[in-house]
This record gives sequence, structure tokens and C-alpha cells, in this order.
Amino acid sequence: MKPYFRFAVLILFVSNPFTLTQDLEEPQSCLECHADADIVGERDGQEQSMFVDLKLFEASVHKDAGCTGCHSDITELPHDTELQKVDCSSCHSTAEELKSSVHDVPDGPSCVDCHGDAHKILPASHPNSLTNLFRVANVCGKCHSESAIMAEYSKDVLQREMLYRESVHATELLRGNDKAPSCVHCHGSHAILPLRDPNSRTNFMNVAETCGQCHTTEKEQYQESVHGKSAAYGHKDAPICTDCHGEHAIFRVTDERSPVSYANVSGNTCGRCHSSIVINEKYNIPKGRVQNYFESYHGLALQHGSKKVALCSSCHGNHLILPSSDPRSTVSPERLVETCGRCHPGITANVLAAPIHTEVTLRSDAIAAWVPRIYIPLIVVIIGGMLVHNGVILWALLKEKFKREVSQPTYQRFTRFEIICHILLTITFIVLVITGFALVSPNSWWVTMLSYLGFSEGIRSVSHRVAAVVMMATAMAYAFYMLAFRRGREELAAFLFWPRDIRHVWENLQYYRGKRTEPPRFDRYDYAEKMEFWALVWGVIIMAVTGLILWFPILAFQYLPKWAIDIAELIHYYEAVLATLAIVVWHFFFVIFHPEEYPMSVTWLNGRMTLHHLRSRHPLEYERTFASEARKEVTELRETADENKGNSDTES
Repeated sequence: MKPYFRFAVLILFVSNPFTLTQDLEEPQSCLECHADADIVGERDGQEQSMFVDLKLFEASVHKDAGCTGCHSDITELPHDTELQKVDCSSCHSTAEELKSSVHDVPDGPSCVDCHGDAHKILPASHPNSLTNLFRVANVCGKCHSESAIMAEYSKDVLQREMLYRESVHATELLRGNDKAPSCVHCHGSHAILPLRDPNSRTNFMNVAETCGQCHTTEKEQYQESVHGKSAAYGHKDAPICTDCHGEHAIFRVTDERSPVSYANVSGNTCGRCHSSIVINEKYNIPKGRVQNYFESYHGLALQHGSKKVALCSSCHGNHLILPSSDPRSTVSPERLVETCGRCHPGITANVLAAPIHTEVTLRSDAIAAWVPRIYIPLIVVIIGGMLVHNGVILWALLKEKFKREVSQPTYQRFTRFEIICHILLTITFIVLVITGFALVSPNSWWVTMLSYLGFSEGIRSVSHRVAAVVMMATAMAYAFYMLAFRRGREELAAFLFWPRDIRHVWENLQYYRGKRTEPPRFDRYDYAEKMEFWALVWGVIIMAVTGLILWFPILAFQYLPKWAIDIAELIHYYEAVLATLAIVVWHFFFVIFHPEEYPMSVTWLNGRMTLHHLRSRHPLEYERTFASEARKEVTELRETADENKGNSDTES
């Protein structure tokens, strides 16, 4: 005890001789010292207040116990400076239960950690009590939300109290429903045993009983079901309540976060076990049920966002899931018409005679298995023939266009190097698009066709990387060309944006809307071509950087955090989508589908453009390139006009 505390006791001893009597008058005698708000003492080497608030004490559950009811070693005043630690188990048998619980660890919680100061413990029914139903989660959360504390005793450092606060149980409590469970309803209050203990409320074998305290009907149905019986038999793979509904973050069925919500129950919950090869083999469960469901109309509609199609629980039930051999089962032959009839009125047993969930194989249905074997080659032959037929026509049209343009005066607009670079970019871009999106959608019909033709995932993977390397090499070669050679620098300058390009966008749209009599006067490249060029530069850089990160993830992890790798993957995908759409919507329109270019501009193949086309589409480049010819042509036109005028005057 601190010296000044001893001094205070001595003063009281001298000034009030009645305090020496053995007959203590509680709590008045004790409050001679402990009513002083500044009184402090020392316990376990730490200074702490010894103040007792009489009003709070009289409102507490211990008001009738008096002081010596807990401090039984006090027989006279002044008492010893070091009192024995209060033993709550002398009155509360539940305190003994604490000694066998998970909390019986070094530095584990004591009675006061959960119930508060013994001098002001309120009954659990009091709204301000720490153990009140609506506040108990806060008490448990003091330790279970602290990762440092939890890590000392367990690897699990999840903030379970925070997860519970988001659950339907906590929501109901906040609404004032005193029937909703708090931590102690599921885990107990004092005899909280570890999961491995067969007497623990949260032990595998006891979870259904624990949840059944509130959910009686569901518990009875579950215990009668194939899942409940399997769990009762001791099969640890059998699902219990928490496997399907969650442990602490239990949400309503209508909440999208719930494992048993409409979007999650079939794939994430039922599918977690029934698509497991190990579980299916271990318990002799037919394989492929989940996959076949998702390949059916119901599964496909569910994946596309439908909220009306049948789920696993729609047919098999929620808790009372029985084998189909049980007449009570909703999928038994006796009740199947009734079950399907809820969504399909008028359905008959004949319709349901065929097996459901049966994979189409040669063993199960030889005729059905041959359908894709016939149709896939048929599709290849027919569609391939159509492509060959149309290709012949397209080639003839292109040859005709070549002849037409060759017969006219032409202008060599692009060099051979520029043509080769453009062709390489075109080929590699197409290869990258096909092989890249095939990886994203491996189950698509067109990917199946590629595999059937021999373009397996391994070949596509190599092709994707080869095309990427060729594209990057081409881009770097062209960048060097634009910086090191005069012709390249002129090209780069021609691609620069100027304020007039913004004006040209408006003028061009006004012209095609009939608001202008003449189109804008473009130079070597119009605004559309400039946009394409800089979009190409941007796209190649983005795709190259993110692609290399995905190509060499181990190396990337040495310099980048995990989140940066994930972001690179997302950017790579969405940039690919953007680039593909831009090429189809923008570039193909101007070089293929534009009425003046259809069926296709051939400039990208030979680099030549007719003078008529150049003069109409790029008048400024035409005038700059053929300035003398243009002036001569204008002079001749003027002379002809003057001559015609003179002849007309003479005749008059």
C-alpha cells in the first residue's frame, strides 16, 4: 500500500477510535476510507483506484452481500494492506465453470473483465449491464476483435464480433427482438468449451441442437434429412447448419451476401460439396450433378440473372432433404410431378420419365452422344464452304477494284516498310484477340470449334505469346523509324493533334447532316486517323506492360505487391475489350464498311491511292504534293473558260 494511503488509515485510526471494533458496520465503516474519490492503492504492482461509489454499489447485484461478503478476510479495521483475491466461486458456481473453459488461459479474462467492477455490477436485465443481451457482443468483442490477443492463442484472428454485427441475429437485436441470439446463446456464458470438446455447443455434433434452440422446426427437419443422419453417424464431411448458413455473418436468404441466397445456393453452397470429386467418390454420390444443372436451362438462366428458375433447394428442399427412394422426398417418383408442377402446371409423368441430372455420354445415351459428333463436322463443312464461297466473290471484287485503281493515276502514299508494319500489326492483333478471349471464355462454342480443329489451349497459349512478341517488336521498330528517319519524323508530325482537328469533327458531322455544302479540308491524316494512331500507341504500351507482368508473375512479385498484379490482369482484359471494339466499330467502318471504300480499301496492301481519292479525302496533302500540277490545271481551266467566253462574244 502507498505511504499516503497508510497515513490516511493512521489518521482515521487516531481520529475515530470506533473503527477499531471487530463489529464492522457495512458499508459505512468501509466508506470512511473508500468514499474518498482520490484514494488509491496498489495491486499486482500497479496503482489503481480504491474508490467505491455508494450509489452505484447500492444499485448493483452485490448490494446485499456487503463488503465482507466478498472480502471475507477483513475482520477488523484498519485491514491488511494486501487482501486476498476475491473468489467469486464461493457464491457463484458458474465461476468454477470458467476454469474448464477456453478462457482458462494465462492472462485470460476474469470475472470483472466481462461483468465489470464488482462494486457496480448490474443485473443482466438492466440496459446498462455489460452482460445485457443487447451489449454482450461488445464485451466479447473487446478481446475477439483484437488480432494481437487472438493471435497469441489461435491462428484465427478474424474480427468475428464485427461479422456478427452485420448478421441477421444482430440486426434483430438492434430492432429490439429479445429472442434473437447473442454470443452467449450459441457459445454459452461460462462453460465455453473448445470445438473439439464433444460437450461444446459449437462442436460438429452439437451445432444443430444449438441452432435448434430457436429454429426448432428446421432442426427437426435437418436431423431427419440425409445430411443430418450422415452428420449424426459421425461423417465430418456432412454439412451442418454453419456450413450452409455461415457462422457469425449469417444473413437473410434475401440478402445477396448469404450463402443460401438465390444466386449462391446452387453453385457456392450445394455445389461446394456435390461438385467435389473427393466427396462424391468417398460417399458414392453420382458425379457431375452440379455441372449438369448449370448446363441445363435452369442453370443457364440462373447464370444470366434470372430469379424465377428452379434452384437445388427448389426441387430437393431446404432442410428436410431426403433420398429419392423415400416416398416423402420431393424428388421421389411419387412426388416429382407435384414438385415440378409448382412451376410447370400440367406436367405429366411421361415428361419426367427421362433421367434428370444425367450426363449425356455414350454409356448413358448413345444417340444423344452422337449429335455433337455429327453436328460439329457438319458446321465446319457448311460454314467453311460458305466462307470459301464468299471469299471467292470478295477476292473477285477486290481484283476488280485493283484493276480500276491501277487504270487511274495513283499516288504512292505509304512506303514498303510502313505497309509491312501495318500488315504485321493486323495479323498479330487478330491472333491476340482470338487466343486471348478464348482463355477468358474456354467453354464458348467458338472455342470448342477451335479445339475441334486442333487449336488446343496449349497451341493457343504459344500463339498468343508469339503474336505478342511480334507486335511489340513491330511497334518498337516503327517507333525507331519515326524518330531516326526523316520520313518517319514527317509521319509523326502529321499525326500530331491541332486545334483545327476539333473543329473538323464538328464540320464533318455538319456536312453529313446536310448543314454544310463542303466537307472539311483534311491534310495527310484526318482526325479519325489521328485518333486511331494514338489509340494504337496507348494500347500497345498498356497491353505490353500488363502482358509482361502476367507472363512473368514470379519476377513481377519481386518488385510489385499482389494487388498490383491483380490490377494488371484487370487492365489487360478491359483494354483488350476496348481495343477490339474500337477496331470493329471505328477502324473497320472507315476501311471496309464506308460506302466509298467497300468492299475494302486496298491502300493497306499496296500503299497506293488514286489521285481522285487523295484530292477528295486529303485536299491539303494533294495541293502540297502536286502544287505545280494543281496550278497548271487551274490555269488551263481558266484559259479554257476565257476562250469559251471569247468565242461566245464573237458569235454574238
